[in-house]
Amino acid sequence: MVETSAHDVLGHFCTSGRTQSAYAAWERDPRRREVVPIVLGHRTRLIYELRPDDVTSVCHRTEHALGEVKRSDGEAVPEIVDWHPDFAFTHMFHLCMERTGQLPTYQAFRQFAEGDRLGKLMLGLPARNRVSELSERGVPEARSRAAMRWRVGNAYYSFLREVYTIVELREMGVDLRMHPLADALFRVDGWVGRTALSLRVANKKFREGAHHGRKTQTEQLLADVLPPVQFEAIELSPATKFGRVHLPSRAHLDRAAESLLREA
Repeated sequence: MVETSAHDVLGHFCTSGRTQSAYAAWERDPRRREVVPIVLGHRTRLIYELRPDDVTSVCHRTEHALGEVKRSDGEAVPEIVDWHPDFAFTHMFHLCMERTGQLPTYQAFRQFAEGDRLGKLMLGLPARNRVSELSERGVPEARSRAAMRWRVGNAYYSFLREVYTIVELREMGVDLRMHPLADALFRVDGWVGRTALSLRVANKKFREGAHHGRKTQTEQLLADVLPPVQFEAIELSPATKFGRVHLPSRAHLDRAAESLLREA
């Protein structure tokens, strides 16, 4: 059985002063007291067993992750637009997948977050508490709930896009690996050999901002890792259809597979 552990991630990427400092800061962060042991104990297995049809089936069967929420309402509460619970969203989705033994639809993930002990710890209770805090400060509860649905729903769609990409590329012969620690801490969506893959959707706000997008953050963070890491990125244009998973095209996948197989 193919599996990837946090130990594999640290051995691969935590080999420079910069990445070691990032890991130490995460490990010492008081907010991560419950996060660290759970993520370090996590083993990625199921994604290596999925086939492309498994992923596309979930994309078709999942309920609309954004519900009836419009962008204007979803982005109307600044305190939720960039809200992050103590567990990163990638932690939640990966742990849900391994714990339930399936790639979850949005409704299955919501059930996990509301009914499973770990799911409630990671998202159900923190999200509910955040909405309650804002209600006490005068933000209408319906407005906060809509913004939270938008926040979590978009994170879910992003996760599906990453899983689809990894599974499709593995089907094409690229031995990509994945782990939520690599994603959340080192900004690596997947890797094969010494090449790190980033998947992102072009965003004018980030391109014009101080951070210049996720790819640059990844390359800066891993710049001093030894042996050196090469970088491959799949960048999609912004989504044009509401409520559908925005997936890379066959051309995107073909180009990435050709490059990754050449560099592996």
